[in-house]
Amino acid sequence: MTGGPSLTPQGALGWLRSLSVDIREAAVFDAAGSLLAGDATLADAPTGRGVLVTRSDRHAIVVRHGRRALQGLLRADMQAALATLDAR
Repeated sequence: MTGGPSLTPQGALGWLRSLSVDIREAAVFDAAGSLLAGDATLADAPTGRGVLVTRSDRHAIVVRHGRRALQGLLRADMQAALATLDAR
């Protein structure tokens, strides 16, 4: 995903959902913590079992997933989506 066109916050979440069968909720926040797209309840979601977070200086993506998600692959996809958001 990197090196190509950038994604909007909504586009990043759509792209992530197309890659994983077990994303329950997802959200994109800006550096100040304001919701840009997705489920606002994830702003205070504790990290750990079932919740993955990836951050940059400009954005954060939070995903709540189910048991069938491949966490390593999902995290890599989240990082790729984050890189495209930061390219905007």
